[in-house]
Amino acid sequence: MCTDPESALFAWRVAHIGVIFIPVTFYHFAYVFTQRKHQYVVPLLYCGGLVFLFLDFTTTQFLSRVQFLFDSIYYAKADYALYFIFFVIWLCLVIIGHLLLIERYFKIDSYLEKTKIQYLLFCVVVGFMGGLMNFFPILGFNIYPYGNASLPIYLFVVTYAILRFRLIEISIVITRTSIFLAVYSVILGIPFVLAFGWREHLRNLMGEMWWMAPLVSSTVLATVGPSIYLYIQRRAEDRLLQEQRRYQTTLRRASLGMGRVKDLNRLLKLTVNIVTRTVRIEHCEVYLTHRPAERYVLKASQGWALSDKRVSFIPADAPLIQYLKQHREPLVYDEVKQRGQDFQDKVLEEIGKVMEELDAALLVPSFIEEDLIAVLVLGRKRSGKLYSQDDLIVFSILANQVALAIENAQFYEDMKKTHDQLMKAEKMATIGTMADGLSHQINNRLHAMGFIASDALDTIKLQPREALPPEAKKVYEEMEVSLGKIQENVKRGGEIVEGLLKYSRKTDEGFTAIELGRLLDAALEMAQFKIKLNQIDIARDFNGVIPRIRGNFTQLQEVFFNMVDNSYDAMMQRKEEMKEPGYRGRLEVSAQEEGNHLEIFIKDNGIGVKEKDFKRLFTPFFTTKLSSKKGTGLGLYVIRKIIEENHGGKVEFTSEYQKGSQTRLVLPIAA
Repeated sequence: MCTDPESALFAWRVAHIGVIFIPVTFYHFAYVFTQRKHQYVVPLLYCGGLVFLFLDFTTTQFLSRVQFLFDSIYYAKADYALYFIFFVIWLCLVIIGHLLLIERYFKIDSYLEKTKIQYLLFCVVVGFMGGLMNFFPILGFNIYPYGNASLPIYLFVVTYAILRFRLIEISIVITRTSIFLAVYSVILGIPFVLAFGWREHLRNLMGEMWWMAPLVSSTVLATVGPSIYLYIQRRAEDRLLQEQRRYQTTLRRASLGMGRVKDLNRLLKLTVNIVTRTVRIEHCEVYLTHRPAERYVLKASQGWALSDKRVSFIPADAPLIQYLKQHREPLVYDEVKQRGQDFQDKVLEEIGKVMEELDAALLVPSFIEEDLIAVLVLGRKRSGKLYSQDDLIVFSILANQVALAIENAQFYEDMKKTHDQLMKAEKMATIGTMADGLSHQINNRLHAMGFIASDALDTIKLQPREALPPEAKKVYEEMEVSLGKIQENVKRGGEIVEGLLKYSRKTDEGFTAIELGRLLDAALEMAQFKIKLNQIDIARDFNGVIPRIRGNFTQLQEVFFNMVDNSYDAMMQRKEEMKEPGYRGRLEVSAQEEGNHLEIFIKDNGIGVKEKDFKRLFTPFFTTKLSSKKGTGLGLYVIRKIIEENHGGKVEFTSEYQKGSQTRLVLPIAA
């Protein structure tokens, strides 16, 4: 709009206030957005901008003159190298800012962060490519700056990204911008006033050295300006984000103390209680992994009435869980819903529906290494505010601390169970050491009962019965039968006591030649006291032709007893869980000679073992049985010890879940 060269040149100098600081502020933004540290370079760039700004208004070697171009405008012209140096620095800062964004894009895995950077890159490329054309006439290339038409596109797109994807926290940006303008208006205004408004006064006071006053003042203000700006900015943000930083600090402190809580249920209740009260949200839940059931089960909840709407579990194969495992980042409902609509993504739409059922504004995954151990569900803030990027970072830290605390609590519970199992094993060992004395006492009573029954039976048999009436004869006959049954049961009881004594007694016998059939009979004889053998079928696919094995009879009896016991429990578990019509448990024992060894196969049609439990099968105190009361987790561990370490054999276990299992025992053949 200027009609004369002098006013046009002054207008161009004023316009260059923005031009000089465009690369500085862009670099500053890219530096903060890409989470770079050691920002000492940013204040230096601002100081450099102030130097160029001072040169812009005090020397003709920056902008020397104007020229009338395109039949419409007085355009600035730079005839000296100083402006070219400025342009090179300007271009380098812009390129470095772009490279920082590109590097960040390829470094992160977060879809949301990548989307933000895509918008940013599009905006800044469009904006700078358009704005760059303004330099051509200044540097001597008389090309009309058509690129200015692209600048509104840049503004509209970046505004859309701010509002849609929370590209930046707009309230903080407005605050920082206001402070920046206020502080630097003073910092820039004082040298400007000294250089132009007070020039004559300074000439009278300082003579030809009058220019030292604005130069020194600009240097001093440029030095202290960043410190003043940062101080005021921190104070303003502390006031603006007081509530957010309060609960973030509380959550950080709470997360550090969670590792001291040993009770798992108390830990989870404490977590949801702290989050709900501190962040002031409508509700909070924790879903904890339950591996046997392959689901994430609701373990703790806090907040408004959820009794009718609460989801009790999330399947482990649900798209939501798979997405969390893959991306390992918090999920914001509004973003999931919008992205599902934008990209017609069925998976995201399904995840959005699950989050609606959970009434979740935010989901935070809790990992231990690669294992998703829990999911933290957060409702909306009562204030109506959105979850900020800082919130997501704090909740991610909290979730990781919760994961470690859960792991500690579970480890503590496992230790307690292990201790109880050891105590139980100690009690059983104590009973074993008492077996000799107990069996002696029981046998004495059985023998006494046997003698009494035998004497009574002899007395009855010696009594003449010819003259007795029919009713009396019938009573005598019934007494004979009853006393005979007492004798049989006394004998059977003695055999049982002897069998228990053999099983529990520490034997000093060495390795002998053992028949497989006799070994299996002894194991089944023991098993009948614990399980109901009449509920399953037992098939033997071997005969007397197979060679005898070399081993310790008592130890191998324990092996086969454990195998029969495990198979029985697996078959009963399948019967209870799958409820198949006509199902009946079947145990098959077969054997074949293989070189100097005998291969024994014990196969059942029980519930089988899940693939993920295979690695832990022979670990002490690990059990896959439905109830911990049914198993100590020592059976397979003991089997491997006896077969491989004591007998130099081999144990191989194979299984198919819901189909059955097979154990292959390899034992040396007796010479």
